[in-house]
Amino acid sequence: MALDLKISIKREIDRLNKDLTATTAQLAALRDEIKRHEQVYDMLDGKSSPRKRTGRPPGSGGAQKRGPSGSMIDWNAVFATLPKDFTLDTMGANKTASEKPRAYLRQVMVRWSKEGRIKRTGRGMYQKT
Repeated sequence: MALDLKISIKREIDRLNKDLTATTAQLAALRDEIKRHEQVYDMLDGKSSPRKRTGRPPGSGGAQKRGPSGSMIDWNAVFATLPKDFTLDTMGANKTASEKPRAYLRQVMVRWSKEGRIKRTGRGMYQKT
């Protein structure tokens, strides 16, 4: 009998947790709906203000195209200096490209390959197309 009681209480706890999750989701949806209605009301009332965006503001960093000197790396110029057949080490020998880690240089190579600018000729060997 005690086992049946434990099972029944466990089922009730699970049901209540499920109801709580559903109610929480419903509450969040209602809050979003209230915000939308308030925005429309403010617009109709003439209090139109731009919505504030969340997250990192533009230009606050995060872009990994800048070298330690702070200048943008011109990858087209780096590509132009490469010989017809080259390796990652050849690319890293370029003064501008040497500011970046090898993993980043490999990402550039993958991008160039997808763009059709280079093709892989062997292990670690690339050729301009």
